[in-house]
Amino acid sequence: MIQGGITRMFKYGFIFLLSFLLGCATTYSPEKIDTTSMTAIAEDQSSFYLLTADQPSYVFPKVELAPFVQFWQSRLGAQTSHLSSAVHVFPNKEVRATFYIYIAAHQLSELDKTALLETYQFQVFKPDGVSFVRRIPALARALEHTDTLYIKQERVSKGRAVDHVPPAHQVIEFPASVETKVEQMKGSLSTTPNLVETIIWAPFVIPALPLGAISQ
Repeated sequence: MIQGGITRMFKYGFIFLLSFLLGCATTYSPEKIDTTSMTAIAEDQSSFYLLTADQPSYVFPKVELAPFVQFWQSRLGAQTSHLSSAVHVFPNKEVRATFYIYIAAHQLSELDKTALLETYQFQVFKPDGVSFVRRIPALARALEHTDTLYIKQERVSKGRAVDHVPPAHQVIEFPASVETKVEQMKGSLSTTPNLVETIIWAPFVIPALPLGAISQ
């Protein structure tokens, strides 16, 4: 009898814990925002380094950054009209980066457009007259010749900040410094409305479940 009661309590506790985990989420928001300029990408045997005009720089596993490096060094990458980036530094010190790539349609052949869409997963963007991209000088000039941009966000993760870059050779030197927004993120554990509802109704709903529901 006692053992059965303990088993029942364990199963109810498991259901409650599962509901709690499903109802919780960690949300992040910027705690501090800075700007820097990315000047180059360097490489050693295992990593790529995003080099900035000031400290720190950022290191990523090769597998993370390789797709962007390969695209940038390609013939289509050379057609890029504008490049910007954002860096997010999380409380656990992980760094994630996003590159925003814009290519104006008027300098592309039909084969180029197909390759961007099918091989590199770009998207077609037709900015309206008040779009923010028209405030970017390079894109404002490009949009005098076309109404269409091919755009992509290239995201990389598993990075970290480094104050010192070990011996490495540059694989990309950007023709112009890449404007980069750096956001120091803070996180908080939040509960969804479903969790609150689960807590309120759990004592009434759980006894209605068959005792063997969890084990089955």
